[in-house]
Amino acid sequence: MPKWFLYCFLTMVFWGAWGIVSKVALNAMSPLLNQVLFTLGLIPLVLAAASSKNLSAGTDRLRGATYAFITGILGGVGNITFFEALSHGGKASTVAPVTGLYPLLTVLAALPLLKERLNWVQGVGVGLAVAAILLFGAG
Repeated sequence: MPKWFLYCFLTMVFWGAWGIVSKVALNAMSPLLNQVLFTLGLIPLVLAAASSKNLSAGTDRLRGATYAFITGILGGVGNITFFEALSHGGKASTVAPVTGLYPLLTVLAALPLLKERLNWVQGVGVGLAVAAILLFGAG
């Protein structure tokens, strides 16, 4: 098994557990407080990353840091809207899979912005993702 696939699998496991824990937490607190505590929960990981030998790797750290900061803001707002969806009647079994289709937007944006191309199999995957969103929305 390639190393990247193992990391993909671990990501699925951690994010799957995150979706369940998020719903349980939102039964007891507001989405905004959940985001604050979520962010505080990142502190141990930030400290571990800050002590890494690879922390200063890269060729244009200012540009990378700018994009990383923007990524943090977008991810944080995405978390808040995810938490809001759960706290406004969304079931974890529905909200998590629908929002989990977020890479569809990345793929569609990469076509014009990054000049990437899809092969026919990937095109079928995009079509199935769109169909999944429509099916979840109809349920």
